[in-house]
Amino acid sequence: YGPILLSDSPVVAEVLALAGYSHIIVDHEHSATDVRSGQSMLQAIQAAGAISKTPTTPIVRLPSANDAVYIKKVLDTMQLPGGVLVPMVDDAATAEAVVRALRYPSNTQQGIRGCAMPFVRASGWGTHNIEEYLRQCREDLLVMVQVETPTGVAAIPEIARVNGVDATFLGPLDLSASLGKVGQFEDPEFKALMEKAERMVLESSSDCLLAGFRVQGRDLNDMFAKGYSLVCGTVDSALLRNAAQADALAGRAAIEDVTIMRSSS
Repeated sequence: YGPILLSDSPVVAEVLALAGYSHIIVDHEHSATDVRSGQSMLQAIQAAGAISKTPTTPIVRLPSANDAVYIKKVLDTMQLPGGVLVPMVDDAATAEAVVRALRYPSNTQQGIRGCAMPFVRASGWGTHNIEEYLRQCREDLLVMVQVETPTGVAAIPEIARVNGVDATFLGPLDLSASLGKVGQFEDPEFKALMEKAERMVLESSSDCLLAGFRVQGRDLNDMFAKGYSLVCGTVDSALLRNAAQADALAGRAAIEDVTIMRSSS
Protein backbone atom coordinates (compact mmCIF):
# COMPACT_ATOMS: atom_id res chain seq x y z
CA TYR A 1 0.00 0.00 0.00
CA GLY A 2 1.30 3.43 -0.89
CA PRO A 3 0.69 6.82 -2.52
CA ILE A 4 1.44 8.34 -5.91
CA LEU A 5 3.57 11.50 -6.17
CA LEU A 6 2.38 14.28 -8.48
CA SER A 7 4.09 17.17 -6.66
CA ASP A 8 7.47 16.72 -8.41
CA SER A 9 9.10 17.33 -5.02
CA PRO A 10 12.03 15.33 -3.58
CA VAL A 11 11.18 16.78 -0.17
CA VAL A 12 7.68 15.32 -0.30
CA ALA A 13 9.12 12.06 -1.63
CA GLU A 14 11.48 11.83 1.32
CA VAL A 15 8.82 12.71 3.90
CA LEU A 16 6.43 10.07 2.54
CA ALA A 17 9.21 7.48 2.30
CA LEU A 18 9.78 7.98 6.03
CA ALA A 19 6.08 7.52 6.78
CA GLY A 20 6.16 3.74 6.48
CA TYR A 21 4.57 3.11 3.06
CA SER A 22 5.60 -0.10 1.33
CA HIS A 23 5.88 1.62 -2.04
CA ILE A 24 5.66 5.07 -3.63
CA ILE A 25 4.74 5.66 -7.26
CA VAL A 26 6.67 8.54 -8.85
CA ASP A 27 4.39 9.80 -11.60
CA HIS A 28 5.71 10.91 -14.99
CA GLU A 29 2.34 10.78 -16.77
CA HIS A 30 0.20 13.51 -15.20
CA SER A 31 2.80 15.56 -13.31
CA ALA A 32 5.57 18.00 -14.17
CA THR A 33 8.12 15.29 -13.42
CA ASP A 34 10.73 14.49 -16.05
CA VAL A 35 13.75 12.19 -16.02
CA ARG A 36 15.95 14.68 -14.15
CA SER A 37 13.49 15.57 -11.37
CA GLY A 38 12.32 11.96 -11.22
CA GLN A 39 15.88 10.87 -10.46
CA SER A 40 16.00 13.38 -7.59
CA MET A 41 12.87 11.84 -6.09
CA LEU A 42 14.26 8.33 -6.48
CA GLN A 43 17.40 9.46 -4.67
CA ALA A 44 15.29 10.98 -1.88
CA ILE A 45 13.30 7.75 -1.46
CA GLN A 46 16.50 5.71 -1.34
CA ALA A 47 18.08 8.09 1.17
CA ALA A 48 15.03 7.79 3.42
CA GLY A 49 15.23 4.02 3.14
CA ALA A 50 18.77 4.08 4.49
CA ILE A 51 17.51 5.39 7.83
CA SER A 52 14.05 3.85 7.91
CA LYS A 53 13.09 0.56 9.54
CA THR A 54 10.71 -0.09 6.65
CA PRO A 55 12.40 0.93 3.36
CA THR A 56 9.98 2.04 0.65
CA THR A 57 10.16 0.58 -2.85
CA PRO A 58 10.04 3.16 -5.67
CA ILE A 59 7.81 2.58 -8.67
CA VAL A 60 7.85 4.93 -11.66
CA ARG A 61 4.72 5.50 -13.72
CA LEU A 62 5.91 6.18 -17.25
CA PRO A 63 4.16 8.69 -19.51
CA SER A 64 3.53 6.23 -22.34
CA ALA A 65 3.74 2.61 -23.37
CA ASN A 66 5.09 3.64 -26.76
CA ASP A 67 8.31 5.48 -25.97
CA ALA A 68 11.22 3.06 -25.61
CA VAL A 69 13.70 5.95 -25.39
CA TYR A 70 11.98 7.50 -22.36
CA ILE A 71 11.65 4.05 -20.76
CA LYS A 72 15.38 3.51 -21.20
CA LYS A 73 16.27 6.88 -19.67
CA VAL A 74 14.06 6.25 -16.63
CA LEU A 75 15.53 2.78 -16.08
CA ASP A 76 19.03 4.25 -16.16
CA THR A 77 18.09 6.45 -13.17
CA MET A 78 16.57 3.65 -11.06
CA GLN A 79 18.51 1.52 -8.62
CA LEU A 80 16.76 -1.78 -7.98
CA PRO A 81 14.68 -3.23 -6.46
CA GLY A 82 11.96 -1.05 -7.92
CA GLY A 83 9.18 -1.08 -10.45
CA VAL A 84 7.53 0.54 -13.42
CA LEU A 85 3.88 1.19 -14.15
CA VAL A 86 3.00 1.62 -17.82
CA PRO A 87 -0.29 3.38 -18.66
CA MET A 88 -2.90 2.70 -21.32
CA VAL A 89 -2.08 -0.89 -22.27
CA ASP A 90 -5.00 -2.18 -24.34
CA ASP A 91 -3.60 -5.38 -25.84
CA ALA A 92 -0.97 -8.07 -25.50
CA ALA A 93 1.11 -6.67 -28.36
CA THR A 94 1.59 -3.41 -26.47
CA ALA A 95 2.48 -5.31 -23.30
CA GLU A 96 5.03 -7.36 -25.23
CA ALA A 97 6.58 -4.19 -26.66
CA VAL A 98 6.82 -2.74 -23.15
CA VAL A 99 8.64 -5.81 -21.87
CA ARG A 100 11.10 -5.65 -24.78
CA ALA A 101 11.80 -1.99 -24.01
CA LEU A 102 12.54 -2.90 -20.38
CA ARG A 103 14.97 -5.73 -21.16
CA TYR A 104 18.54 -5.78 -22.37
CA PRO A 105 19.17 -7.98 -25.43
CA SER A 106 20.35 -11.45 -24.44
CA ASN A 107 20.29 -15.08 -25.55
CA THR A 108 17.10 -15.64 -23.56
CA GLN A 109 15.31 -12.26 -23.87
CA GLN A 110 14.22 -10.29 -26.92
CA GLY A 111 15.09 -6.96 -25.33
CA ILE A 112 15.83 -3.68 -27.09
CA ARG A 113 17.02 -1.59 -24.13
CA GLY A 114 20.12 0.41 -24.99
CA CYS A 115 23.14 -0.24 -22.81
CA ALA A 116 25.15 2.34 -20.87
CA MET A 117 25.35 0.36 -17.64
CA PRO A 118 28.90 1.38 -16.58
CA PHE A 119 27.98 5.06 -16.54
CA VAL A 120 24.49 5.47 -15.07
CA ARG A 121 22.86 5.62 -11.63
CA ALA A 122 21.11 2.28 -12.13
CA SER A 123 24.45 0.47 -11.81
CA GLY A 124 25.78 2.74 -9.08
CA TRP A 125 27.64 4.72 -11.74
CA GLY A 126 29.47 1.55 -12.69
CA THR A 127 30.44 0.44 -9.18
CA HIS A 128 28.06 -2.55 -9.11
CA ASN A 129 29.13 -5.98 -10.29
CA ILE A 130 27.84 -6.29 -13.86
CA GLU A 131 26.51 -9.84 -13.47
CA GLU A 132 24.69 -8.90 -10.25
CA TYR A 133 23.29 -5.80 -11.91
CA LEU A 134 21.99 -7.85 -14.86
CA ARG A 135 20.45 -10.33 -12.41
CA GLN A 136 18.65 -7.47 -10.68
CA CYS A 137 17.35 -6.23 -14.02
CA ARG A 138 15.88 -9.68 -14.67
CA GLU A 139 14.56 -10.42 -11.18
CA ASP A 140 14.12 -7.20 -9.18
CA LEU A 141 12.18 -4.97 -11.59
CA LEU A 142 8.42 -5.13 -11.01
CA VAL A 143 6.61 -4.68 -14.33
CA MET A 144 3.01 -3.48 -14.12
CA VAL A 145 0.80 -2.57 -17.07
CA GLN A 146 -2.21 -0.35 -16.54
CA VAL A 147 -5.59 -1.31 -18.00
CA GLU A 148 -7.90 1.69 -18.27
CA THR A 149 -10.45 1.03 -21.05
CA PRO A 150 -13.11 -1.56 -21.91
CA THR A 151 -10.87 -2.67 -24.78
CA GLY A 152 -8.06 -3.30 -22.31
CA VAL A 153 -10.38 -5.18 -19.97
CA ALA A 154 -11.43 -7.49 -22.79
CA ALA A 155 -7.76 -8.19 -23.51
CA ILE A 156 -6.78 -8.94 -19.87
CA PRO A 157 -6.44 -12.73 -20.39
CA GLU A 158 -3.87 -12.18 -23.16
CA ILE A 159 -2.13 -9.27 -21.39
CA ALA A 160 -1.80 -11.19 -18.13
CA ARG A 161 -0.12 -14.10 -19.91
CA VAL A 162 2.61 -11.99 -21.49
CA ASN A 163 5.97 -13.22 -20.23
CA GLY A 164 7.56 -10.46 -18.16
CA VAL A 165 4.33 -8.77 -17.01
CA ASP A 166 4.18 -9.14 -13.23
CA ALA A 167 0.92 -7.30 -12.50
CA THR A 168 -2.12 -5.91 -14.25
CA PHE A 169 -2.92 -2.56 -12.68
CA LEU A 170 -6.50 -1.28 -12.93
CA GLY A 171 -7.10 2.45 -13.41
CA PRO A 172 -10.69 3.12 -12.27
CA LEU A 173 -10.79 6.86 -13.02
CA ASP A 174 -9.84 6.43 -16.67
CA LEU A 175 -12.03 3.35 -16.84
CA SER A 176 -15.02 5.41 -15.69
CA ALA A 177 -14.07 8.16 -18.15
CA SER A 178 -13.95 5.65 -21.01
CA LEU A 179 -17.59 4.85 -20.25
CA GLY A 180 -18.52 8.54 -20.32
CA LYS A 181 -19.09 8.44 -16.55
CA VAL A 182 -16.07 10.18 -15.06
CA GLY A 183 -15.80 9.55 -11.34
CA GLN A 184 -19.19 7.82 -11.11
CA PHE A 185 -17.80 4.92 -9.14
CA GLU A 186 -21.20 3.77 -7.87
CA ASP A 187 -22.63 3.54 -11.38
CA PRO A 188 -23.79 -0.05 -12.07
CA GLU A 189 -22.08 -0.22 -15.48
CA PHE A 190 -18.77 0.91 -14.04
CA LYS A 191 -18.97 -1.40 -11.03
CA ALA A 192 -19.76 -4.36 -13.26
CA LEU A 193 -16.79 -3.58 -15.50
CA MET A 194 -14.42 -3.22 -12.53
CA GLU A 195 -15.59 -6.48 -11.00
CA LYS A 196 -15.17 -8.20 -14.36
CA ALA A 197 -11.63 -6.79 -14.73
CA GLU A 198 -10.62 -7.89 -11.22
CA ARG A 199 -11.99 -11.37 -11.78
CA MET A 200 -10.29 -11.72 -15.16
CA VAL A 201 -6.87 -10.76 -13.79
CA LEU A 202 -7.12 -13.27 -10.95
CA GLU A 203 -8.35 -16.03 -13.26
CA SER A 204 -6.03 -15.38 -16.20
CA SER A 205 -2.58 -16.21 -14.86
CA SER A 206 -1.15 -17.31 -11.56
CA ASP A 207 2.01 -15.36 -12.44
CA CYS A 208 0.24 -12.02 -12.92
CA LEU A 209 -0.81 -10.11 -9.81
CA LEU A 210 -3.80 -7.81 -9.42
CA ALA A 211 -2.99 -4.19 -8.58
CA GLY A 212 -4.75 -0.85 -8.85
CA PHE A 213 -5.85 2.52 -7.56
CA ARG A 214 -8.28 2.81 -4.69
CA VAL A 215 -11.24 5.07 -5.46
CA GLN A 216 -12.68 7.36 -2.82
CA GLY A 217 -14.90 5.46 -0.43
CA ARG A 218 -13.71 1.98 -1.33
CA ASP A 219 -12.74 -0.16 1.63
CA LEU A 220 -9.08 -1.20 1.67
CA ASN A 221 -9.85 -4.44 3.48
CA ASP A 222 -12.28 -5.30 0.71
CA MET A 223 -9.63 -4.71 -1.97
CA PHE A 224 -7.01 -6.90 -0.33
CA ALA A 225 -9.61 -9.55 0.48
CA LYS A 226 -10.61 -9.62 -3.19
CA GLY A 227 -7.07 -10.44 -4.21
CA TYR A 228 -5.22 -7.16 -4.74
CA SER A 229 -1.49 -7.53 -4.11
CA LEU A 230 -0.66 -3.83 -4.48
CA VAL A 231 -2.89 -0.81 -3.92
CA CYS A 232 -2.17 2.85 -4.55
CA GLY A 233 -4.47 4.64 -2.18
CA THR A 234 -3.82 8.37 -2.26
CA VAL A 235 -2.05 11.28 -3.94
CA ASP A 236 0.55 13.47 -2.27
CA SER A 237 -1.15 16.70 -3.39
CA ALA A 238 -4.47 15.44 -2.00
CA LEU A 239 -2.85 14.60 1.33
CA LEU A 240 -1.42 18.12 1.54
CA ARG A 241 -4.67 19.72 0.36
CA ASN A 242 -6.78 17.86 2.90
CA ALA A 243 -4.39 18.55 5.78
CA ALA A 244 -4.11 22.22 4.79
CA GLN A 245 -7.88 22.65 4.53
CA ALA A 246 -8.38 21.07 7.95
CA ASP A 247 -5.65 23.26 9.45
CA ALA A 248 -7.05 26.41 7.86
CA LEU A 249 -10.53 25.52 9.11
CA ALA A 250 -9.20 25.05 12.65
CA GLY A 251 -7.46 28.41 12.46
CA ARG A 252 -10.58 30.23 11.27
CA ALA A 253 -12.67 28.53 13.96
CA ALA A 254 -10.22 29.65 16.66
CA ILE A 255 -10.31 33.25 15.40
CA GLU A 256 -14.10 33.23 15.30
CA ASP A 257 -14.29 31.80 18.83
CA VAL A 258 -11.99 34.54 20.19
CA THR A 259 -13.92 37.23 18.31
CA ILE A 260 -17.21 36.01 19.78
CA MET A 261 -15.70 35.90 23.28
CA ARG A 262 -14.37 39.46 22.97
CA SER A 263 -17.61 40.83 21.60
CA SER A 264 -19.61 39.28 24.42
CA SER A 265 -17.34 40.48 27.22
